Amino acid sequence: MAVYRITRFAASDMDKVSEATENMRDVLAGIGADFIDLVSYGNGKGVVIAKYPDQATMEAASEAAKKAFADIIEAGIVDGDSVHPHVGEVINTF
Repeated sequence: MAVYRITRFAASDMDKVSEATENMRDVLAGIGADFIDLVSYGNGKGVVIAKYPDQATMEAASEAAKKAFADIIEAGIVDGDSVHPHVGEVINTF
């Protein structure tokens, strides 16, 4: 069953977030996710939605995901205190 990692965050400049994550494309493309979407919903708030085929794949990708956020936090692009990851399993699909 598919699983999701959904991570909320805040950043003052979403263009910088987009640029920084684009520079990580090769790493993130190889972690086994079905997709990873970066969404800005205004006022400096955003969310990363990553869908994985199963729990094992998501767990294997955890270190790469943590490093990606650590890098953009260290660069001052994302507010580290704002990062809130959530994990969930699909219970129904329409």
